[in-house]
Amino acid sequence: MDKPSGPTSHDAVLWARRALHTKKIGHCGALDPLAQGLLLLAMGEALEWQERLMRQRKVYRGSFRLGVVTDTDDITGQILRQETDARRVAAVSDEALAGLFKRFLGPIRQRVPRYSSVKVNGRRLHEWARRGVEMPLPEKTVEISRFDLLSYAPPDAHFVVECSKGTYVRSLARDVGEQLGLGATLASLCRESIGRFSRADAFAWNGDFSMEPTDWERAFIPMDELPALFPAGEPAAVR
Repeated sequence: MDKPSGPTSHDAVLWARRALHTKKIGHCGALDPLAQGLLLLAMGEALEWQERLMRQRKVYRGSFRLGVVTDTDDITGQILRQETDARRVAAVSDEALAGLFKRFLGPIRQRVPRYSSVKVNGRRLHEWARRGVEMPLPEKTVEISRFDLLSYAPPDAHFVVECSKGTYVRSLARDVGEQLGLGATLASLCRESIGRFSRADAFAWNGDFSMEPTDWERAFIPMDELPALFPAGEPAAVR
């Protein structure tokens, strides 16, 4: 599915369950409401492949807004701090940004966002945040294999990133801003691919319950075709 910006990943699952008349559907890696792009849904027996699908590397395109810090680490959140001198943001060069992005390549320790589903002391962080309770933010190891600057038109830096399961691109935005001393937040995000699965092949979901025969042919992958879409030598799905 090609999810638009706005609905949650859970909204997409609920729609699919109603449209396809089955509860045996789950997503293979959530997208935040702000984000758009490829969302894989597994149904029926394909749910056995769900964890394996979630482990595939992901490619995103998006933009960071420099000079802005929000409580959610993306543009939908409450602004906590904003650079008042536009000249400082404009003074950042393309070369400086591209060089900074390279520092994030490889395995890195990443601090999860304050508004996330990670559990701390029995509750998800976003639940603590909405209660106004400050909790320590856990760190996790993720791997960034590509992080390229596409263009910089102050205050927005456009990028492409390829990363492992569990990477928060919002956290990358926050950390880039901290390194620059200006702050930054995620302004837009689109997931282009998951492993060998491409957004270009996905069903463009608009919330309509109807699906034409061409939509079924475009969007659905039969079980017997799944093994060919995984890297050679990768273990089979657990049964």
